[in-house]
Amino acid sequence: MTHDELITVARTHTIDFPKLSGESWANQETLTKVTAMDTVVVSFECDMHPKKIMILLESDSGKFIASWLMPRNAR
Repeated sequence: MTHDELITVARTHTIDFPKLSGESWANQETLTKVTAMDTVVVSFECDMHPKKIMILLESDSGKFIASWLMPRNAR
């Protein structure tokens, strides 16, 4: 997919942000500066624990963007 196509898909995931976050400004009308960047998710897990650690990095530089825990069997 192109960056423009990915931005279109990402917009569908922002619709509920104001309601879920309680931040009324977090909407598509306010957030007009949109950037797509190439990233990679690195997953760390083991069979003995039910969750895995996910790390999101910028592909070119390896710069840290975000991390989160999620169920091991989720993709």
